[in-house]
Amino acid sequence: MESDKKQNINSTTSEKGGKEVTSHTESNVKDTPNEKHYEKNIHPRSYFNLSTIVLKNVQLKSPFPLELSYEELIVKNTSDFTNDFFINEKEGVCCKDEEVVKKQSGIFTEMAKQLTKGILSSGTISISLPIRIFEPRSMLERYADWWCYAPIYLKKAGQSKDKIEAFKQVITFTLSAMFFSTGQMKPFNPLLGETFEGEFDDKTKIYMEQTSHTPCISNFLISDSEGFYKFYGHCDINVEGVMKILFNNYIFMVQKGKHNVYLKTTGQTISFHYPKVILGGMIYGKRYVLLDGHMKFEDRENNLKAVVYFNKSHKNLKNRRFHDIYGQIFHCQYKDKEKNFYEEKISKSSTFPTDNKLIYSQITGSWLENIVFDNEIYWSMYGGQNPPQIHPVKGTIPSDCRYREDLIWLKRSLLCSEYNKLYEEYAQRWKVALEIQQRHDRGLREAGKNKK
Repeated sequence: MESDKKQNINSTTSEKGGKEVTSHTESNVKDTPNEKHYEKNIHPRSYFNLSTIVLKNVQLKSPFPLELSYEELIVKNTSDFTNDFFINEKEGVCCKDEEVVKKQSGIFTEMAKQLTKGILSSGTISISLPIRIFEPRSMLERYADWWCYAPIYLKKAGQSKDKIEAFKQVITFTLSAMFFSTGQMKPFNPLLGETFEGEFDDKTKIYMEQTSHTPCISNFLISDSEGFYKFYGHCDINVEGVMKILFNNYIFMVQKGKHNVYLKTTGQTISFHYPKVILGGMIYGKRYVLLDGHMKFEDRENNLKAVVYFNKSHKNLKNRRFHDIYGQIFHCQYKDKEKNFYEEKISKSSTFPTDNKLIYSQITGSWLENIVFDNEIYWSMYGGQNPPQIHPVKGTIPSDCRYREDLIWLKRSLLCSEYNKLYEEYAQRWKVALEIQQRHDRGLREAGKNKK
């Protein structure tokens, strides 16, 4: 396999009409890349298998990228939430970056054209999203954004001797970074087997791996450097509402994975799932994001439960803002064994106990402003406490997302403004090539299952 990977790029070019990997639009870019940014041979940690591309008769007219340096990987995002978005009380968190909005326009028209062309020419359905709507990160890295407050709130939870207090800190951890869900640029879908390894300033480690292509499942572990907590589980992202998008103008992102927090001092294991994320303005109007439905938290061993409602979905939120929340921590006598942890809907009339003696705390506030337990603020957006920075580790394993060619070229297109269009085109071509690789590999797996 290594001998295949060391071939020159010219070995993938067919003179007999192969399937050429190009972008979704005709490129007029005629510049040549900087010699410091590419190399003649594919790097040994590439996900790309030249044998597959030769087999599929694909012409790849893009150079092999030079791997990103560590300094290029740790470029910090200096954007500010209040600068990039504004709150529309009737819709949601709206993007005010005109460049981002422009990049997102016309996406579904392009997808419809690709779909029609594919069906008419080959009878197959194959759609590749344009690279302009992507950010140079994997979805694995985007997941980690939601957990950036772990060294603060999970550390407090792991050190607490009070089980109710520890429960509150875990809830604060989950809600404090919800505003990261408002990002409009799309991360790259992880390839099967793709990994991400990062660490916080306190040396707490993050490990992630894409363990299933369909359904799209990512497993993760965050291990505290001092051993006070472990955070583990899996992310299972589902996109719903695509068939109704022309009528609704929005889609749902549903995260069905189960997340678990183990706390050393109290010995608790608290499990939770996330609410729905609504992405609006997909066809026309402003692009906006808001959270919907509910979150559920359970500590079955200690008979503790919490439910938090979003987007006016509870009677206590009827006359409130879309980003206000309401919930309770309460005693729950679990009678049945856990089946499917994720609950899409729960009965609002019977969620909370009617006996006030069973209620330990009320949860109010806003996922865009502050998280409050019984009139005490646990987190504030404007409290001066910035999210801890997540750094990629040095010397990671070869499956790390930093080695993806499409991601490398897109990252370089942003770092080198004079090569922006050219490198963006390279990123698009590599993205398509890796998608062809994935479909081929999936076919091999399915063939293997059928033999068994």
